[in-house]
Amino acid sequence: MGDTKVPRAAVLRMNRCLRTGSDRLDLSLCSMSTLPERLRELTHLRELNLTSTNLTELPEWLGEFTGLTTLTLWRNRLTRLPGSLKNLTALTTLNLNDNDLSEVPESLANLTGLTALDLGGGNRLTEIPRWVGDLTGLTALNLNGNPLITIPESLGNLTALTDLRLIRTQLDEVPRWVENLTGLTELWLGLNRLTEVPEWLGNLTGLKELYLNQNRLTGLPDSLRNLTALTTLNLRNNQLAEIPEWLGDLTALTRLELQGNCPPPTIPESLSRQARTSRLWRRFLEGLDH
Repeated sequence: MGDTKVPRAAVLRMNRCLRTGSDRLDLSLCSMSTLPERLRELTHLRELNLTSTNLTELPEWLGEFTGLTTLTLWRNRLTRLPGSLKNLTALTTLNLNDNDLSEVPESLANLTGLTALDLGGGNRLTEIPRWVGDLTGLTALNLNGNPLITIPESLGNLTALTDLRLIRTQLDEVPRWVENLTGLTELWLGLNRLTEVPEWLGNLTGLKELYLNQNRLTGLPDSLRNLTALTTLNLRNNQLAEIPEWLGDLTALTRLELQGNCPPPTIPESLSRQARTSRLWRRFLEGLDH
């Protein structure tokens, strides 16, 4: 593809990058179905942002960008990835959110330096390969929105994870391997089909944000009282009939979401008293009336 077919904004940004020697290039919102050959002159790049560029394919020569540490391909129309991505071993962040991928290519297994992998959004993954559990440097993994049938237990090896996102992944239960991820600070499990929260979830005492909204929960295990670091707890749109007394002991909470439970849950007297002095609880109780 010649530059005459490339959006003017993209040409200007590439020229500026060549002129200044910058190692960062942002081509977001520059609509093009594939990458221009001109880009091959910028193999020194460390960060490449291709968000919302309407890409349907990636060229094999992208594997020449061996210095890349961040590659953002969010909101495109990719159905496959080139095998040459295995050469991008310096990558620490790979964002493939909101594409049209139906499988995770094995070429990504070579990217053992990854700390953040985003496969969420509009992708159509039904299974996650076992080798993802070998990417033990990951601190953030996003699988949101995929119709997952198979999630391997090997993901329990990702003990460096602090942020795990499994929203709208057709979960009927919280995978047992999550118990191994004791470093988690954020766990996103909303919009699934969970009917209960396992007792062992209370062992993840580093959690600061827990999202269980829009499931089918009717109660909470007492073990969750151990999550004293929680600042955000989202339990909206479940079937909780009552709020446990111990919830008031989670004094680090700054955001509590319990609206949308039907019928509205019973508020313990101790929490009603706390609501009179706590902005958090007052806001929550007011929200239950709407």
